[in-house]
Amino acid sequence: MINRAFVYGDLLFESMLVLNNQIQHVDKHFERLVKSAAVLKMNVSNSFDIDFFKNTILNEINNSNLLNKNSCRVRFVLHRNATGFYLPNSNETAFIIEPFELPENWKEIAAKPKKAGIYSFQTKAIGPLSNLKTGNALIYVLAKIWAHENGLDDALILNQNGNIIEAASANLFWKSNNQVYTVPLAEGCIDGIARQVYMEQMELANKPVIEKNCTEIELRQADEIFICNATNGISKIELV
Repeated sequence: MINRAFVYGDLLFESMLVLNNQIQHVDKHFERLVKSAAVLKMNVSNSFDIDFFKNTILNEINNSNLLNKNSCRVRFVLHRNATGFYLPNSNETAFIIEPFELPENWKEIAAKPKKAGIYSFQTKAIGPLSNLKTGNALIYVLAKIWAHENGLDDALILNQNGNIIEAASANLFWKSNNQVYTVPLAEGCIDGIARQVYMEQMELANKPVIEKNCTEIELRQADEIFICNATNGISKIELV
């Protein structure tokens, strides 16, 4: 029987960076996963705590065939472990862990400035699921294909109101007159871990990031545009 996660996208996932056998920001990834599971009415067992989460991931990496097990990327997929059609017969969950090799020059690749365009074929709806990392990711898949077909490195996503909210696999920031801005979660962007971390760091430095809606005009007038995610960190982008 085909897993309902495959058929309905009935899953959540976390993409994490592991450096020197340490899962970066593991507490934030775990907290987001548990909160998202509650929104999707997925049950996680009482034994599913942060220590279990961390140790299970590290054990899977250790048992993998990765050449460099100390530094890698890992995807943790939590899915509803049930049968049935749209109505599942259970809300219990199971998980899959997938470690991936990082190229030797991954830091240089991640930090390299990128060209991005605005993807307009499909907009993203705003709602309670907009901020979650679920298996319903076709807009990001198609946006990445569009970027590749047009010789770009990434694509910027629009919400239903026509505002720019994020890149295909990263959160969006821009700087104007020495003030850094980002899109509010209420606009429908993913609640990214790197977004959280960067905003906390800027708050501690007494340079708080201001959340505001983003239009194409505002972004083109910005002094600097950059994106960030949990595996690649911060990358500057050029809007074409």
